[in-house]
Formats: sequence, structure tokens, C-alpha cells
Amino acid sequence: MEQNSTVRTIDNQLINLEIDGVEPDELHTWTGHIRYTPRYGGRETTSDVWALELAPKSALGVAVSSVGGKERERFALAGGELVIYDCENPSDARWAAWLGPWNMAHGLFYAPQWESGDIVATFTRLQWTDTPEGLIATPGRRFHLQQAVYLQTVAGVGTLQVEPKRQAASQVPHFRGYSAPAGEVWRVPSGEGPEHETLLMVTDTAVIRVSPWDAPRKGLQAANGVATRSGGGTPEAAAEFLTKVKRASYGA
Repeated sequence: MEQNSTVRTIDNQLINLEIDGVEPDELHTWTGHIRYTPRYGGRETTSDVWALELAPKSALGVAVSSVGGKERERFALAGGELVIYDCENPSDARWAAWLGPWNMAHGLFYAPQWESGDIVATFTRLQWTDTPEGLIATPGRRFHLQQAVYLQTVAGVGTLQVEPKRQAASQVPHFRGYSAPAGEVWRVPSGEGPEHETLLMVTDTAVIRVSPWDAPRKGLQAANGVATRSGGGTPEAAAEFLTKVKRASYGA
């Protein structure tokens, strides 16, 4: 069965994967990581260089549980809702999430920059627009989007990390890779052994790195998950999956 997996990125681009031979519950939801730097110089400090994570709003409960969160404050902010939690893990941090109708942006905050005013200042550096396809944000004059990375887990294959080619061009090898329907594929060796190697696929507009692991189907706990194919979670399974990607694009 062919699936079309898409997500709208923070800078209002669209990642689109057309994949043959997968079922809907093999594809997990998209998450993201965004990083900003000062537009006109700055210092290497968390106030000047900062990052947030992106996820569907439906992941709020899992995220709160993962940090052992105890709700501290909740209030309306920038067309959505900001929630701040005290954490058990890590115990020296607070976790906060800006919630839109469909998606959320979240991050950990540490002393001394973890007071409500500090957290509000971070989230209001961006103008948020939530859509069913993904969370969009526009920075003001002070900051520039340095990095946007999106992740999708595929059952029995592993985790795909997708970046725009213009951002990740330095990762592209200088020799020819294996020709696949959507682009070229390379194996990336690991110093920890062959079982830890990743795969890299490069298309005209996207760079996709696959970290193999035996991921469960969507909605199942990892301990109870069942691989969707023989030898799931291996570099060989990841390579086979990449031959089923018919198109992979990152753009408007």
C-alpha cells in the first residue's frame, strides 16, 4: 500500500514522502527540532542561541510523564496556552510547552533562566501559527532560524531524520551512492560496529538519515511491539525501506 507522509515545517515549507509497501500504522507522527541564533551577532549563551522541540499536541501526556512533570502554571499566551511543569527527571529543570489547537512547542529550562518571565520571553520570540499539517513560526528581527530537523519513526525500520538539502549539504558524500527511486543512498559506518551504522539518502531537496532500530507499530508500547518485517531494525531493513521511498521532497 502506498502512503503519503507529510508535515508542514516551522518556516512554512512542506516535507513530503511517498512510500510504497507500508501500512498507515507503520508510520509514527512527525516531531521536530528547531534552533535559532541571533540575526546580528551575539554570544554563545542560552539567551542568544536557543532551541525548542516540536510535537503533536496529542503527545502532551507522554511528554509530561517522561519528565515526571507536576503542573506549576498555566495561562493563555500568543493565541495558545503555555503550561509550565516542575520536573522529577531532570530534577533541576522545568519543562514548558506552548499548546496550539493541533501541535505544541516545548523545551527544558534551567536556573536561573527558568522563571515564568524567562519562559514567556523565549516563546514570545516567535509568532506562532498552528495548522493541522504542522506548527509554523515567524521570528522577529532579533533571531534567525539556523536549523530545522524533522523526525519520523517507521515500524521495523527505525527513525528518519529529515533536513533541507541546503542546510545539510556538508553531509553529502563526494562519491556516488546507490541509486534508489527517490535519490542516492550511502551507508555511514560507525565506530561502534556495523550494527550501529546509519544510512543516508539524498534527493534534490532533502537529506534523510535513517537510524535503524526495531520500532513498533504506532500505538504500541516498544516492549510489546512486533516488527513488521523479518530482520526489522537492521541496516539491511533500512536499506530495503529506502528503495520503497518513491519521492522525498523538502520545499514550498
